[in-house]
Amino acid sequence: MAVPDRRPPGVAHLRPGENMPAHPAHRRAVTALTLATTAMLILTGCIGPTDPDHDTQVALEHIHGLAENPGTGGLLIASHGGIYQLDALTRDAELTGPIAGNDFDAMGFTAAGGALYASGHPGKNSPGHFGSGNLGLIRSDDGGDTWQNVSLAGEADFHDLTVSPRDPNRIYVNNFGIVHRSDDGGHSWNNGAGIDAWDILVDPADPDVIYATTSTGLHISRDGGRTFTLEPEAPRMVLIAAFSDGRLVGAGTDGQLVYQAPSGNWASGSELGTGLQALTTTKADGVIVAEDRGIRLFTSPDSPGQVLFRPDPHL
Repeated sequence: MAVPDRRPPGVAHLRPGENMPAHPAHRRAVTALTLATTAMLILTGCIGPTDPDHDTQVALEHIHGLAENPGTGGLLIASHGGIYQLDALTRDAELTGPIAGNDFDAMGFTAAGGALYASGHPGKNSPGHFGSGNLGLIRSDDGGDTWQNVSLAGEADFHDLTVSPRDPNRIYVNNFGIVHRSDDGGHSWNNGAGIDAWDILVDPADPDVIYATTSTGLHISRDGGRTFTLEPEAPRMVLIAAFSDGRLVGAGTDGQLVYQAPSGNWASGSELGTGLQALTTTKADGVIVAEDRGIRLFTSPDSPGQVLFRPDPHL
């Protein structure tokens, strides 16, 4: 989720027609998103204060991704300073983290097939194999306790990635306006279309179908990211996710949740706050968003949102 040519120093930028380099095997820069301005991104680097409470406050000001934790029924929160977790989807949930003390800048964070995927930058307490600079693609098979380098360590910093639940070997990344596809779990990459996407999502049932939200509307690729076409019936969205049956839901640029009804028609739901940063769905087809009011759970797209957690501002 990044705008071409607005990258911080050291971030790899692959030009159209230039293949993403393969690398031996060894899901949002910081995203601060406002619906009023249709989601311009603010990219910052990592910082590392010494006070643990201060670290947590700073980390959770910038949330890159959310995912329901299948092991605990809680929530994984990928932040500027590691992955935190709520132990339940309730207002009295306990926050812990960062997991394993790993305070890396967890960009592009996503969960699929029982694994976690991310990119970003190492933190001061990250394991040595993270190296320095850009993380490339990393993967965890134990809930974030440990991570493995998959590819492009030191070369690429993916702000947005999506992994097919149907075929976890199929991974898409949005790298500064170019969608790249991997067919082997992220070890090698193919160039796709150039599209100035805010968010990307692979269809839960079809690895060849990928959705991209843009300033002009929702675009759909049905050929593995090679080409995209505008879907004229869909509302404009900033972020996008899918329910368990494949219906889409997103954060509309008009400040509301928008979603596909069972009929397939689009509808508007509950009002959202500003400062939207991340969105995900739950197994029960709830919607969770991170925004200026905190991390909020909507048990349905039309229900009032309840605050699960509100980070304290750091001083």
